[in-house]
Amino acid sequence: MALACLAAEADHASDKLARRGYALIDGSAVDLAAAVCAFDAQRGDAEESQRIAPDHPLIAALLSQPAVRDLMAEVVGRAARPVRAIAFDKTERANWLVPWHQDRTIAVKARDDRAAVTHWTVKAGVPHCEAPVELLERMLTLRWHLDLIGPADGGLRVLPGSHRKGRLTAEEIALLAKETPAVELAVSAGTVLALRPLLVHGSRRRTTRGHRRILHVELAAGDPPPPLAWAWS
Repeated sequence: MALACLAAEADHASDKLARRGYALIDGSAVDLAAAVCAFDAQRGDAEESQRIAPDHPLIAALLSQPAVRDLMAEVVGRAARPVRAIAFDKTERANWLVPWHQDRTIAVKARDDRAAVTHWTVKAGVPHCEAPVELLERMLTLRWHLDLIGPADGGLRVLPGSHRKGRLTAEEIALLAKETPAVELAVSAGTVLALRPLLVHGSRRRTTRGHRRILHVELAAGDPPPPLAWAWS
């Protein structure tokens, strides 16, 4: 298995995103200590992932970074805005395994069966549905790592280029995982991982102690299929 470190800044990040489905950006230009304090204050005693409002100061700190802002504008467009945000911390108390998958659901204000979407669910009281591929291909996810994460810390694993294959069934993902060399992402504190939602990814349980704090933000420039509206619009 390959091991990817932070090899490049925002230069050509959009090219890497298009080719591999992910790119790493140095996001340590802000005060990371302050970001960690804000993250911990937001989560409190929560052990699982916690959804936060897209207007939270942490998200503003992430999106204000020049390299991040430039990539957003180039890849999604200047109208890009956060449509879902999650703060989570993988520790010894909350230590989960994530199988290979694609991120295909979006959070909306209310369920409406007239919309061209499928697989309705409710998460944390918020309606979610599986979006059309055309919408997912125009979205971008940012994961801001607030801790050093190595292979033993339960970091993200990806199948490069899998975002170009469209919507995949569970069987197709399993076959692809056997045929495609996985890349395990080792990142320093402050690294921002940009990835396409359809990139096949997963993570192992961590075998170390400490924190794996991540701010996960999903961006879109347009609206979900009518008559739906984003959950935070």
